[in-house]
Amino acid sequence: MMAFLYRLLEIPWVYRIVVRILALGGMRFRRKIDKEIFDRPTYRVLDVGCGPDPIAPDPVGLLVGLDVNEAYIEKYTGGFVDKDPQLIFHPPEGRKRLGYVGSGDKLPFADGAFDEIRTSSFFHHIPDEEVIRCIQEIVRCTQKGGRLIMFDTISPKSAWTRPLAYLITKYDRGRFMRSEEQLVQVIQKACPGPWQWKRHTYTYTGMELLCLQYIKP
Repeated sequence: MMAFLYRLLEIPWVYRIVVRILALGGMRFRRKIDKEIFDRPTYRVLDVGCGPDPIAPDPVGLLVGLDVNEAYIEKYTGGFVDKDPQLIFHPPEGRKRLGYVGSGDKLPFADGAFDEIRTSSFFHHIPDEEVIRCIQEIVRCTQKGGRLIMFDTISPKSAWTRPLAYLITKYDRGRFMRSEEQLVQVIQKACPGPWQWKRHTYTYTGMELLCLQYIKP
């Protein structure tokens, strides 16, 4: 039964409806969080594990989505699936979004290609080893002085104080839901350095996410 439900979530419109129900109030909370975090202009941004819709604000310049699900990419870009990674340097006229089918642990882009790279609710879908490879690839593709911004849903500290959030995270299709401490440990193993992080409640059901930021030296 769960496998069938997870397959349904691969359909973009089903995914959007389920997220809006289970993450009730998420858009309101995220607007407040985003206002605090996305406080500077960006010109070439990569969204890894992008899903069917951008969650964070669009950049001043080009937004590039990458996901393993081709249907998500088509929804993200308005019907396009791009093949040539060099298009990020000279996008087709009139397009502010590009989209690629691919895995975060093997990005098809050049070193230092982006001034910001984002992930959102992505890492709890993959094991530690793959998270580490993804972070290393993301760091490689970020230019010096560029910023990594990573959001991921985390387990509540106590099931008793946030029972609904606990149940949602327990049955989330992401099989690698982590605590704050576990997620920070994996991130720092992949890329030691001066990470900053902050825990946020982002739904009326009490779900929490961790936002991690890193400036590439």
